[in-house]
Amino acid sequence: MQRFEVNKQAFVEWRGAEQVKPALVEGEVRLAIDFFAFTANNLTYAVAGEFLGYWNFFPVVPDDGYGVIPVWGFADVIESRCDEVRVGERLYGYFQPSGELVIAPINVSGGMLIDGTAHRQSLPPLYNQYQRVAQGQGEGLAGRLQALLGPLYMTGYAIADQLAVNHYYGAKQLAIVSASSKTSIGLAEALAENDQTPQVVGLTSPQNVAFVEGLGIYDQVLAYGAIDSLSDSSAVVVDMAGNGETASKLRDHFAEALNYYISVGLTHWDKAAGASGAPQERHEMFFAPTYIIERTKALGPGEFNRRLQGFLERSSAKAATWLELKEVNSVEALGALYTDICAGIMNPAEGIICKL
Repeated sequence: MQRFEVNKQAFVEWRGAEQVKPALVEGEVRLAIDFFAFTANNLTYAVAGEFLGYWNFFPVVPDDGYGVIPVWGFADVIESRCDEVRVGERLYGYFQPSGELVIAPINVSGGMLIDGTAHRQSLPPLYNQYQRVAQGQGEGLAGRLQALLGPLYMTGYAIADQLAVNHYYGAKQLAIVSASSKTSIGLAEALAENDQTPQVVGLTSPQNVAFVEGLGIYDQVLAYGAIDSLSDSSAVVVDMAGNGETASKLRDHFAEALNYYISVGLTHWDKAAGASGAPQERHEMFFAPTYIIERTKALGPGEFNRRLQGFLERSSAKAATWLELKEVNSVEALGALYTDICAGIMNPAEGIICKL
């Protein structure tokens, strides 16, 4: 069994590492990973691997400079030494890009369980939760859309929710950087559902302008080279790319009219820079798991998740009209597509599903 691993200092370098199949101890279950999604968002997990602890979910032992980029997908229980989790159950959640994973379920409820593996307990709890999927769910197109879009659209919805709660920071326009990314598309879909949303402008690479315009969810679409043509009215920037040059151009263009700057992703990892384009008091690094916990407390038990699930159902159905699935079944095939993602040349209309 191989696991997809990348060089933590040079992300473009990857390998297929053979994995030993560990024997289960009391309380553990073995999962056969059915399939998982891989998107440009996974690069953010790599870029922020040290800072936010992503490398620590599935550590490489001994540490030789390589790490594991986590992925979202579905798996089936094929062996169990946990009385509360039966062989044949299906789970949705956070996995390693491999064929199997051993977890230690705790806090098992009707629809959820937590991986209680010791090294994961200091990591963000949202990533340790696994959804117990009903028979017949999590398969086919619906399951693939959930793996591909669920985590990204969840982040987009959470950002839209924060913007609405804060009355869009008084801005007359929202500029979304890397408008072709699936997280940005999820954000734009969520913004479109609120009639209080100001004008939404999508910024993207020249080759992706036509695709983004065709989605019909942005009021205006511009290539990065046309930033100077943006209105100079007050703005909030939501930056999914982390490109220092683009951030600098936006700062210079909006100047004092830049009301707020939200940094989310680092898909332009090779051009990332620390400058956001806004003073510290008007700049935020958005981390969806933290926001969701805080918002859930504010709204009361289950309310945020109810709203989120309704949005995911509506927006995923729309995505099925433009999203093209590309399925691969080997570490080598995943590596080839991963190289394209690192180079920024992946077709934004495609979504990668991997079965190892």
